[in-house]
Amino acid sequence: MGKSNQPQSSAKARVQKADGVKDRPTENTQVGVQRGRKPGKHSDVNYTQTSLYLPIELRNKVRSKLYEQGKEFSGLVEGMLQEWLSKQV
Repeated sequence: MGKSNQPQSSAKARVQKADGVKDRPTENTQVGVQRGRKPGKHSDVNYTQTSLYLPIELRNKVRSKLYEQGKEFSGLVEGMLQEWLSKQV
């Protein structure tokens, strides 16, 4: 029969596909060294995700100013909510 239209892949790639492992350590990977980003709030048990509706224009202006200052939207909201709570009786 004729050749398959699928590209040829290496034996290593076939093994990784077969067992479902995506990020297998290689010879050059040091054990115990973490790669990528530091853990964020999404993985912190002390935080929860909350949604709210804002006018698009307001959100865009706030995000722009926060980006210029190197700050996060969640940090701004957290600070404002804590300030509001401290003023409540």
